[in-house]
Amino acid sequence: MKKPQRLAAAALVMLLLLAGAGYWYLSPFLAVRQLQAAAQRGDAEALNAHIDYPRLRESLKAQLTALLAQKLGAPKDGGNPLSALGNVIGASLVNPLVDTMVRPETVMAAMQNGRLGRSASEPAPPPPGSAPADSAAPEPTKARWIIERQGASRVTAYAVDPARPDDEPNSERLGLVLERSGFADWKLTDLRLPASAFNK
Repeated sequence: MKKPQRLAAAALVMLLLLAGAGYWYLSPFLAVRQLQAAAQRGDAEALNAHIDYPRLRESLKAQLTALLAQKLGAPKDGGNPLSALGNVIGASLVNPLVDTMVRPETVMAAMQNGRLGRSASEPAPPPPGSAPADSAAPEPTKARWIIERQGASRVTAYAVDPARPDDEPNSERLGLVLERSGFADWKLTDLRLPASAFNK
């Protein structure tokens, strides 16, 4: 191979390496955008491709069980019969709640409006006896997300509340934790509930 050909081949390899590195670095941002786009379209199949449901379920179960124990003032002695009873009651409350939360519709709503609950595209029903809603009312504000890296294989996307843009991201914002799966694929493995959800 002649020298110009060798140089061209080396340049091409370098270009491909740089493109691969750039895609690898940007892949979590692209995954969040893909989740948002799937939520806006109501495309559950595309959304599911980016969600690890078993891990998401376990993480929420742990958070809600800890919250329930904290609220009820559960005894720390695991051998205490009251503690065992509390665990049974807690599981009976937490498991159905987690099953309700870990559904495509719930994740879609979170991606659209930055909180767990009604989808941004689905208006809340008016109170009984109230006048019909004005059809010219402004559309709900879509959530904006900021992404924090925690190493090479984990990121957290925090929802920004337009009314409170300066809230601390690790306390008052819903967080979506994504972990790398393979070279540049990412899966949603955890929903970090905002601190306000634990103080009600």
